[in-house]
Amino acid sequence: MLHQPERFDLATADNNPRPKLAYFAIPVFIGLIALFESWHFVSFFRVFTFSAVALLLADIAWLTRGKLRDFFIILTSLAVGLIIIEGVSDSMMHQTGGTLAPRGVFSPAQPIIGWGPAAPGRFHDYRIDSAGKTIYDANYTIDHNLLRQTLSCKKGPPVVFFGCSFTFGDGVNDNETLPQNFSDLLDRKLRVLNLGFTGYGPQQFLREEETGRFDKVIGPDPKLFVFLTAVWHAERTACKAYWTAIAPRYVVKNDKVVYVGDCNPHGPSRWFRDWLENTALYREFVEPYRRQLTHDDIELYIRITDAAVQLAKTKYNASTVILYLRSDASFFRGTGFTDDEIMQRLRQGGATVIDASLQKEPPAKISIQGDGHPTPYANQLRASILKNYLAEHAPSLLQSASDPQCQGATASGSAD
Repeated sequence: MLHQPERFDLATADNNPRPKLAYFAIPVFIGLIALFESWHFVSFFRVFTFSAVALLLADIAWLTRGKLRDFFIILTSLAVGLIIIEGVSDSMMHQTGGTLAPRGVFSPAQPIIGWGPAAPGRFHDYRIDSAGKTIYDANYTIDHNLLRQTLSCKKGPPVVFFGCSFTFGDGVNDNETLPQNFSDLLDRKLRVLNLGFTGYGPQQFLREEETGRFDKVIGPDPKLFVFLTAVWHAERTACKAYWTAIAPRYVVKNDKVVYVGDCNPHGPSRWFRDWLENTALYREFVEPYRRQLTHDDIELYIRITDAAVQLAKTKYNASTVILYLRSDASFFRGTGFTDDEIMQRLRQGGATVIDASLQKEPPAKISIQGDGHPTPYANQLRASILKNYLAEHAPSLLQSASDPQCQGATASGSAD
């Protein structure tokens, strides 16, 4: 007689508490998966998701028999492998500089610019390495206009800083940012605004101008726009950086830069990208290849920056100074561009371009070790470079000491 495979008998299961508990565990594990995917309570939350998936599959394998059981055992083994790979990938990512936006400050979805400060207040941000050593520990003050606080003249035509985390000041305190150092060099007698934020690029600079998002704060007659940038911003304008799904997207149509919506519109495409890019395995081993720049990516970056510079002139009657940072040659591989060519193109687009790379300084003095953002010292040097350039080439921009409304320093965000 042929041996019949053992069958799972629900009637028998009713008298056995273990299968009942196993059935009850299925919705529990599904609920945990949904919880972990909706509440990203730690940066490595996907490890917990994969763990819940592995437990769910193991539970189902226990309840089944025969080939179906073997199939779920294989799936469980694969899930366990994913847990290990995801955990290792997350550890590698944090050791090589992967980071999130400043804790508590970040708002994951905002109209016009994609994201930005969530609310006014004082926020504490810190970063530690894999050995538990502090990389940085800083406090950020966000004013009622949702800008990083800069103490300067209370009123008057401002010098407005645009840019990314280098301008915002990730990893440094309020008194150590680039805009604050520039204000301090002028004895806080000019109004200075910091419109930079983590992850921004030229597309936020241009979109803020087009929509007038901060026009009330800036006022009718700004003195100068300052934009800190580098070629790695081309990853952002090309929508290749992992956080740019909700960033403004621009394309060139009929030789003009045109806004076409978000990098990834609402729908399955955005959901799938968000899911992938919250997975350390993808970001560590796949993302670097996806983010490799092309000639067209850099061309688009230049065109968007040029459009922002031109709009600053036509809409605000303001000149733009670009503080440009030279980058590693790996960013240019196969693109046909160099830093010098980009700077020349930006000058042709109407901007004043200043090399603010600080190449003669030791890297340890100008970059936060284990992170890469500028140190307070680097911000001091770049503020001095800007101030000295303006004193030599545009001294009238720095002359407001006799203006009575510029006596005394306050938080610059005030627009009253």
